[in-house]
Amino acid sequence: MIRPPKAPANQDGQILVVAALAFLFVVVPMVGLVIDGGYALAQRRASQNAADFAALAGARVIAEKIGGNPGDGNDANVRDAITTTNRLNGGASITFGAPNGPIYVNDSGAFTGYVNAGTIPLGTVGVRVDSSRSWKPFFLGIAGINQWSAGATATARGGYAAGVPGNVFPVGIAQAVFDGRVPCVGEATTNVGGTGNCDPVHLTPGSLNVPGGFGWLKFGAAGKCAGFGLGMTNDGCDNSKPFLQGEIGPTTADPSAVANSYGCCSAPTKGSPPADRIGSLPGNKVSADCSYYIDNKIPVTIAVWDYADGTGANAYYHIIGFTGWQITACHGGKDVEGVFRQPFFPGPTTPNPGFAGQALAVQLIH
Repeated sequence: MIRPPKAPANQDGQILVVAALAFLFVVVPMVGLVIDGGYALAQRRASQNAADFAALAGARVIAEKIGGNPGDGNDANVRDAITTTNRLNGGASITFGAPNGPIYVNDSGAFTGYVNAGTIPLGTVGVRVDSSRSWKPFFLGIAGINQWSAGATATARGGYAAGVPGNVFPVGIAQAVFDGRVPCVGEATTNVGGTGNCDPVHLTPGSLNVPGGFGWLKFGAAGKCAGFGLGMTNDGCDNSKPFLQGEIGPTTADPSAVANSYGCCSAPTKGSPPADRIGSLPGNKVSADCSYYIDNKIPVTIAVWDYADGTGANAYYHIIGFTGWQITACHGGKDVEGVFRQPFFPGPTTPNPGFAGQALAVQLIH
């Protein structure tokens, strides 16, 4: 019998050495790249989040300045907002000033100055923030990579709201009510008709509305949300309390009905007639239940109009914008009162107000 020749005695040992080297220099780096690479992507996302939120925080302060509040809208508050928000989101410490610190930008995104220089430069509408995160790789340290970092940049603008997101409470207020007024920033008082910013004002007394109208708007008639501008219709709206309650909801009996609030139409936009008109909804002599908003002190978005025409159900209001309003009382369907609150919306933004009391907004731009 012919037997195959025997392998050298040390061949098995050589195979083990080759396998060990392959594992060390091929398998480990590949596993390390997958694990450390995945971790790097997570860190990159976290870094971007830190930059995004820090930029939005700084832009919010700038919006306060643009809105006429230099007490809150100042350079020191921009710096503090960026620093605090970046830290809370795990970003590395930010060094302010040239050459790589956060900067102010104008409406075109061009540089206007460095944050923390003492003042917010003229023409500034936003900020640009760089954020980074550094860490030690788990496996790639074997290959000599002992430090890895991920950086991100975000730009955000602040200013007046150029649009209205979400839903609108179906009631309007005259622009004249806002002329010369400042938003209430404290607790509302009960001195109705007083001169203080937080003294509630009637939305619905006679001279502020069309004859036979009480400030309520045709934001609905369920299933009929087209044809009369801003998503409304000029027919099919009832004057009864059940209809009105279905529009404004929720009631104390059914607080879960918040999804039914503001009628069936949402996100109205301004435009040429009749797109900027809303029909009048008269009647509603029975008290409307606004208790959900009153008890929880929830500001709502309402329409602002500068002129109106017609009478009763055939009337309309010319809408020029929207603002925040905190309802303090509903004295029957003919009388709603509250205080002006200047809310913040997500963008888009504009540096120019369209009317007194226009909402502020912030917008993220990468």
